[in-house]
Amino acid sequence: MGVHGSGKPSDGAPGRGPRGRRTPALPPGVAVDRTDDPTFEPKVLFLQFVAAAVFVLFASRLFLLQVMEGSFYRTLSENNYTRTIVLRSPRGVIADRNGKVLCRNRISFSLVLDTAKEGSLERTVASMNRILGLSMTMEEVQAARKRSAVPSLAVLARDVPPAWVQKVEVHQDELKMLRIEMELRREYPYGSLGSHAIGYVGLLSEKEAETLRIRELDPFIEVGKAGVEKAANALLMGENGKRTAQVNAMGREVEDPRLRLPGVGVQREPVPGRNIRLNLDVELQQILTSAFGEETGAAVFMNPNTGEILAWVSVPDYDPNLFSHTISPKDWQALSEDPRHPLLNRPIQGAYPAGSTFKPFVALVGMEEGLLTPGTTFYCPGAWEFGGHVFHCWARGGHGGVDPLTAIQNSCNVFFYRAGDRVGIERIARWGALFGLGQKTGVDLPSEMAGTLPSDEWKRARGLGPWYPGETLSVSIGQGYLTVTPLQLLSFYSTLATGGKRYQPRLLQGEPRLLSSVDVSASSLEVLKEGLQRVVTSGTGRACNIPGLAVCAKTGTAQVVAASAGVDTKLLDKSIRDHAWFAGFAPRENPQVAFVILVEHGGHGGDMGAKIARLGLEYLFFGKKPGEEAPAAEPSTAPPLEARASVRAEGAG
Repeated sequence: MGVHGSGKPSDGAPGRGPRGRRTPALPPGVAVDRTDDPTFEPKVLFLQFVAAAVFVLFASRLFLLQVMEGSFYRTLSENNYTRTIVLRSPRGVIADRNGKVLCRNRISFSLVLDTAKEGSLERTVASMNRILGLSMTMEEVQAARKRSAVPSLAVLARDVPPAWVQKVEVHQDELKMLRIEMELRREYPYGSLGSHAIGYVGLLSEKEAETLRIRELDPFIEVGKAGVEKAANALLMGENGKRTAQVNAMGREVEDPRLRLPGVGVQREPVPGRNIRLNLDVELQQILTSAFGEETGAAVFMNPNTGEILAWVSVPDYDPNLFSHTISPKDWQALSEDPRHPLLNRPIQGAYPAGSTFKPFVALVGMEEGLLTPGTTFYCPGAWEFGGHVFHCWARGGHGGVDPLTAIQNSCNVFFYRAGDRVGIERIARWGALFGLGQKTGVDLPSEMAGTLPSDEWKRARGLGPWYPGETLSVSIGQGYLTVTPLQLLSFYSTLATGGKRYQPRLLQGEPRLLSSVDVSASSLEVLKEGLQRVVTSGTGRACNIPGLAVCAKTGTAQVVAASAGVDTKLLDKSIRDHAWFAGFAPRENPQVAFVILVEHGGHGGDMGAKIARLGLEYLFFGKKPGEEAPAAEPSTAPPLEARASVRAEGAG
């Protein structure tokens, strides 16, 4: 028998296929074509899909790292050997009209978290609490990060002790994500005095950075949040500079010039903010604020010929230094929940019924429209029946026959009911718009309210139905739907003082801006001025009768609730007493000062309101301060008005 081989087919020899069938042998170097295999194409497509998916995932990850998060990792890398040091620009100083500093900067140290540094945030916070004696939670840390306009930086604590600088340095192995930085913070030397005018600042938020278009962010950028600090923020802010510093592995700056890398050093110097002056007189501000005592309300004094605001009082006030020192949750809660609303800027955010201070306006419209004359007389028996309702005068026995002059002097309701009925709500609304009522005054402060100047159109637009004639009677004595802010009322009396010229009220010094000019006849103005002067010399405003100064003013009582009508306000609970107004100007000829006083729940304007106004006027025109027996013979050494001596002479008589 022959010898058999191993059973393995040699190269080129025929083999056995499935089930023992022989397959033909292929010549050497010839490959098998399997494209006709029905399973081949799906396998290729699957492999191509897998390859494409891997490529897309790889490309997406690369895009995320290089583009979306590129700046973060670039910063992380560069922070291993460089650090950008912000050269912070000082915010501008704010001073009053006489150069007294109302707001300045101070040096402070703050604790900063830098998440671009390598380390564990949880371990860093735990070490920070142990080493620095804090008790900050992770939630509080994350909240600080969320507040910051810079993604990798967060201010954890401000006004920290200088000793913390050394502690953080010594424990860099545990606190490498933390550092102490020096910053400039705001300081308000007069505390709460004038706080609603000056305002306060706070750290820049991400939303504010977008609104203000601040591109290079810094966790210590402060922006105005209220008052002039906010209104003049663009002037006060300035622009930060920056310097690239080389640091070693411990984060300390490399001082040896032989080891310094290119590009290290000062790159841009900081540009300081502008110093500004306000028209305020801090002495007048102190006098008026103190005069309110524990009462709440507002007072504004203004030069009617320029719009310069000499005093801006809103009480109760607040201390802006609370915000500069990082206001605590307890202090913020106390401010925001205080029933007296100390954060409310009353001269522009409080809307009140104008009360009897609106009556001269009705008389003016009636005379200018030819519906009243200086000799028009109405009889006041103490009440007037109209439309089936009885409208009462404050004087139960009535005033008898009254004309516009005596009606203003004695504040006769019945005269103005009948005058208002003649004039009508549409004329009142049209003339009110000319004098700036029902609209913002344009004062250089944020968040001003417009008040309400009602009309038939106004009422219908709010779904309140048609206007009824009886509603005009209420408006004619400053009640009903009519509301004004103290600054709006001041703007009206200021326009009377100038003979029809209305200027924009201004806290910041600058050129006067004429808003409008109302054509008012000299005869109508003379009736109003005479009536307003009689209010002070022999009427309800006698508490402001100052020898040597002709003051023109009107008292007003604005009802808070209907139950106060005809009732002695002193017998009512404080919370439902009427608001007290006192508004006017001085002197009668060539007026230099217009003023408005509002005492919330103060009863009658001729009481406290007139007394507060008197203190301000005696200081402005005579240099007299509270407690002095008589007006000073010469102006004080810090005159709030440049022409006080000439003003005093013009006001004589």
